[in-house]
Amino acid sequence: MKLVPDMTDLHFAYQDIYRHWHVDSERYTGGDALNTALDEGWAINDVVGFQEIHHMGARGTVIYHFELTRREDEAVTMPVVGNPYVDRLVQLMQFKLVPLAKAG
Repeated sequence: MKLVPDMTDLHFAYQDIYRHWHVDSERYTGGDALNTALDEGWAINDVVGFQEIHHMGARGTVIYHFELTRREDEAVTMPVVGNPYVDRLVQLMQFKLVPLAKAG
């Protein structure tokens, strides 16, 4: 009997994906780029900003603004689109969430 993987929760795949992100290349990124940054030695500050973007006729999207630091001389804010993986990370790490100005 062939085993069929449970495809309802693919968030494990973030662990195997390398996803480079740069502030000049994309306005927002996904949890895979955040995970890659953490694997590369970046650390998340404990205060995370968030915005809710509302689209016409659709439910809103949350953008988390993670402040990342590495070494003493590198810092960047990485805007990450909320999804179940990122939402779970925020909840588990118990970041202090700070609302930012509304967008869109």
